[in-house]
Amino acid sequence: MNHGYRFGEYRLLPARRELWRGDAMVAVPPRAFDCIVYLVEQRERAVGRDELIAAVWGKTDLSDGLLAQTILAMRRAFDDTGKEQNYIRTVVRFGYHWVAPTRELADTDSPGGNQATAAAQAPLRGSGGDMAGPDLPSSDDGAGAAEQAPHCKGASDVLEPGSPDSNGTSDLKAAERTPLHARRARLVAMVLVTLALLVAGTWRYLDVSRRAPLVAATTAEAPILTALVLPVDSVAGEGSDWIRLGLMDHIAARLRAAGLAVVPSDNVVVLTGATARKLHGNDASALAQAAGANLVIDARAERVETRWHVHLRTKSGRTPPVESDGEAGDALVAARIAADLLARDLGYAPQATTTGDASPLDGLLQQAEAAILGDRLDDARALLARAPAEQRALPVVRLRLAQIDYQAGDFDAAEAAFKAIADEVPAERDRVVHARAITNLGVIAAMRNNNVLAAERFDEAIALLRGQGVPDALGKALNGRANVAGAMDQIELSLQAFAQARVAFESSGNLLALALIDSNLAALDMRRERFAEAVPMFRRAADRFATFGVHAAEQNALMGIAELQLALLEPDAALTLEPRLRDLSTLVADPARQRNGELTRLYVLVANGRSKDVPERVAGVLDSAMREDDAIAQARAHALLGRLALERSDARLAQDEAAKALARFGAVDDAREFARTYILRIDALLAGGELAEAAKVTEELSTFAARNGSSAARLYADLARARTTTDADAAGTWYARALAEADALRIPLDLREVAVAYAAWLIARGEHGRAGALAERVAGFAERDFGSALLQVQVQQAIGNEALWRSALARAQALAGDRPIPPALSRPTATN
Repeated sequence: MNHGYRFGEYRLLPARRELWRGDAMVAVPPRAFDCIVYLVEQRERAVGRDELIAAVWGKTDLSDGLLAQTILAMRRAFDDTGKEQNYIRTVVRFGYHWVAPTRELADTDSPGGNQATAAAQAPLRGSGGDMAGPDLPSSDDGAGAAEQAPHCKGASDVLEPGSPDSNGTSDLKAAERTPLHARRARLVAMVLVTLALLVAGTWRYLDVSRRAPLVAATTAEAPILTALVLPVDSVAGEGSDWIRLGLMDHIAARLRAAGLAVVPSDNVVVLTGATARKLHGNDASALAQAAGANLVIDARAERVETRWHVHLRTKSGRTPPVESDGEAGDALVAARIAADLLARDLGYAPQATTTGDASPLDGLLQQAEAAILGDRLDDARALLARAPAEQRALPVVRLRLAQIDYQAGDFDAAEAAFKAIADEVPAERDRVVHARAITNLGVIAAMRNNNVLAAERFDEAIALLRGQGVPDALGKALNGRANVAGAMDQIELSLQAFAQARVAFESSGNLLALALIDSNLAALDMRRERFAEAVPMFRRAADRFATFGVHAAEQNALMGIAELQLALLEPDAALTLEPRLRDLSTLVADPARQRNGELTRLYVLVANGRSKDVPERVAGVLDSAMREDDAIAQARAHALLGRLALERSDARLAQDEAAKALARFGAVDDAREFARTYILRIDALLAGGELAEAAKVTEELSTFAARNGSSAARLYADLARARTTTDADAAGTWYARALAEADALRIPLDLREVAVAYAAWLIARGEHGRAGALAERVAGFAERDFGSALLQVQVQQAIGNEALWRSALARAQALAGDRPIPPALSRPTATN
């Protein structure tokens, strides 16, 4: 007999891998489900972090980001939060404990009968995606770069705002989606990821003590330094785990206050994996190069009886090395002394050194920062919650708690907290704190598609932050404003804000944020249909994300490149990305990102004639998308299956798949791809001899195009009219109009689609010369694009030039892969 568990209104059935809430099944990611089962089965005790990882993943070196994302998905399944912890309690510095009252039940107590079976087979509403919130990118599996996927999971994927992802990055919550399918959703997701990342990291540079750097004591001839402080190598006792990242951040802040440019701590965490690994000279140099630094500072902290000793040494960038030491009863004070001495020896002007103990608030905030940098949000929240009431009431503490809520996916709580801070700390009292709260509110407004409100908030924050010596915070507000302006088609304003954001991030040494700027500019170029200009921007961003190990953001950029290259009729170039896209689909944690990446990869394979096992792979993606109610992935999958069916002359299947794709597009994310899916259905109907039905579908497309207003939609609507009208004169008019529209858009994919259809119509009318002129328009793509190559074969066959026909046929055969050459084109002369 199979057993299950009941807790509250939930039933957990491990053998069936089902979680029920009343009569509705709850969608839970596989790893999250396994963790729930293990915690429930061990509910009499707390389970250590390492034990849970070993039991579920079968290894011990899982990143903190991926585990945090999994715990977040588990809590979402029960509408639980890290604050309430009604089901899964975090045991600080140990692990997790299942605390919900639970009883075992037999199989007969579980949802059963036809109702359960039907529910199990029905598409399920997923547990969420990851919309990005307001700040900076993180790696992928938690990519803080929580991964940022476009469905509103709560946690960021490409990067959670500011928290290190599974690879130790902050989720770049802002990434997009596929080969021209759902590009709009992808663009929005990318923007959100960026915003989220920005939100996460903003507060680290906003404390009063960390504001505008003092004037450095360097001379005009001295080289400009950018330093990178490594995680602290600590020899400390129990309870000092925060030293590694907390002291690192404190030392960096102190050097920054002395006027030295210092790489942001979250950037360092991404690059080093949040570990204090030993680095040899060459390693340190490579790390500095990746982070844009020319000075690497090694740090070591040791506690001897009641005293702390902190030793700093320049590991690369200075010959001989510069060293300094600090000693005090408090670790923060020792680090401060050492940092100030190092700054002085490097030629900078440190603030006055404090030799007394650090304040309790300093220690608390630095420990919380260490937990956030390590992607341990629950630990950070618990630390701050234990602070005295008077400390918890301070704006700087409340801001951290609000950002933890945001990163944990509790957007309503975060918004309420940011609003309260903005109201209680007016700009007259503290411009930076007020602006920081307003920036975060702008991010949340953008997430909720309230662009007007978001723009107002970003504008207010930008005005307050100018001249305050906080370039990173200013850059994030400017980046948010640029994204919102782009979404509102305010192109010039968007470009100006991006340019100013770039200057701000360059001055703060935030290379991850600069990579986000590149991604956002590429997305803006996509939106403006400047595909060729977008490719190098995406490529630069992808390279930077790869260097930092921010998988979700890298995947997002590479998907953008692949989709653009397919639209530019460069399938061979897109194919070079396929191996990395395959790898990234396994490295990102969010299932929606995995599906997106896999579908993009499959589109690339099909465009290169490598579709042998693609239908089976698409079916697997489709099954996952249906379980999690991912409509965009379903639409893309059905559209791809429809194209494969039509390619293999299965008109009926192509019709069905195209109809399913159109039904699932719902809110139109990408007008071009939506219109092209209509064309797919029309082509399938015409191939099946159903002209009347094709004409009806053409009217639907025309209605959509008129309502949407985009040039691409109008082009394909006119092409459909040309294909389905029985009036020869009208057909010629519609074809000519579609061709003119394709010429104006200058997207090779559009031009090829029109040229292929128009040329076939002209050949049927015996107008071979005009057909040849059309073929010439895409002849430059025939060396790498199968559709363009086939058009050359068709035209040369119609003209009757056997030598040129044979040459064109050989070229098409070389590109075909496993795609069939139409039998009618395999003879030098067409037969009627």
